[in-house]
Amino acid sequence: MHKANPARRRGFTLTELLVVIAIISLLMGMTLPAVMKAYDAAYRMSCQNNLRQMGIALHHYHDTEGSFPPGMVASGINVSDAEATGFTFLLPYLEQDVTYKMYDFNDPWFAPVNWRAVGVQVKMFYCPANRTSGFVDLAPKAADWSVQLPPTAGALDYALCKGANASLVQDGRRVPMEVAGVFGVRAKGDERGGVRLVNIWDGTSNTFAIGDAAAGTPNYLVCDLGDRTKPVQNLLSGQTNILEQSWSAAGVGDTTHPYYGSVFAVTAQYGFMPNARDEPMNRRPATPTVFGGDPYGDNRTGKDWVGGFRSLHTGGCNFLFCDCSVRFVSQSIQPDTYRALSTYAGGEVVSGDW
Repeated sequence: MHKANPARRRGFTLTELLVVIAIISLLMGMTLPAVMKAYDAAYRMSCQNNLRQMGIALHHYHDTEGSFPPGMVASGINVSDAEATGFTFLLPYLEQDVTYKMYDFNDPWFAPVNWRAVGVQVKMFYCPANRTSGFVDLAPKAADWSVQLPPTAGALDYALCKGANASLVQDGRRVPMEVAGVFGVRAKGDERGGVRLVNIWDGTSNTFAIGDAAAGTPNYLVCDLGDRTKPVQNLLSGQTNILEQSWSAAGVGDTTHPYYGSVFAVTAQYGFMPNARDEPMNRRPATPTVFGGDPYGDNRTGKDWVGGFRSLHTGGCNFLFCDCSVRFVSQSIQPDTYRALSTYAGGEVVSGDW
């Protein structure tokens, strides 16, 4: 007896397939923002943990040395040739003893004896919203300046708060106290001349110590200082420059090489009214750090420049305060409040609604 063939299964029609694809696309569109928001929150918390560890290191350094470290040490008047950074001094308090012991403080960061240490990538110095590793290729810079430099330097996504003034004079104490941050430039031999906690008259809970300073990303190209709405064109390569900085490379750019970041960030270039020359959070294109030789100590001539705080977090930046607390600050903060939080003895009254 002949068996009947089983019924053939009907497949999807083209219309049904398109409907399914449309529904999946709609669902993905609805869930993607929530997923991205969750990622952003996780990255923000991880970044805050990095800053909190740096805060503990700062306080341990203070307990040992009696003050915070200098932000930058320079043996000459030209800060373009500075020799060490505050992050370098913090290494042994960040479980980076091996790197610290490799570093010879008798010589500048660019001396061959320090090349191995300078090239170390310290994981804590990278904001996870931006990257987890990275280095600065110094070969083009060595060729640009016709000098000998290490092949690479470990990169950095954070910055020491220099206050509301970009003056890069060798003796940072010449910067008026009203606009000075807790980190500045010190002459070699004056490494212990940093700010002490008892000198933070505005209150440690109202004073920035370190903040986000994302680098090595095309989100932050270097601006043209002649027209800060446009990215600068490198005279040597003819290309735009991605802002980059290193925890170990203490030098800064000069007026003929206005292409690089530094270990510093500011909230204003001058800080005094009526024209404070504010440096807003997350400015794009980003401001480079440039030693222009302002002779006064308050940058009234505008010859010196320092970049601002910046991040890839949505809507603002994370900041470590001098009391070791870490908070997220919105980029919509009022400029006068933002400047006040960056100085340690300005005498401003800061409301709690920022």
